[in-house]
Amino acid sequence: MEMQLSKLVHHRIVVLGPQLLDQEQLEPVTLLGVEETGIWIDSEQAANRIADKLRLKPAGPAAIFIPFAQITSILASIDEARAGESRAI
Repeated sequence: MEMQLSKLVHHRIVVLGPQLLDQEQLEPVTLLGVEETGIWIDSEQAANRIADKLRLKPAGPAAIFIPFAQITSILASIDEARAGESRAI
């Protein structure tokens, strides 16, 4: 089975590596989109940590862009990838 990130849009994944997320533990995020240079994710916890570092108050749900160069690993459910595959047919 060929894995394609674009088939996992709107599914939960775990992204490892970006210092921007400042993770203390692994946490799932929702994949919002895939571009040639990186991915867009939705994570309320990560958005709150970033806002705290910048001393801002989050205005609501936020999309976070992570360049592929900052990602060391992405964990995703094979079952969700298969489900995305069957929807694409």
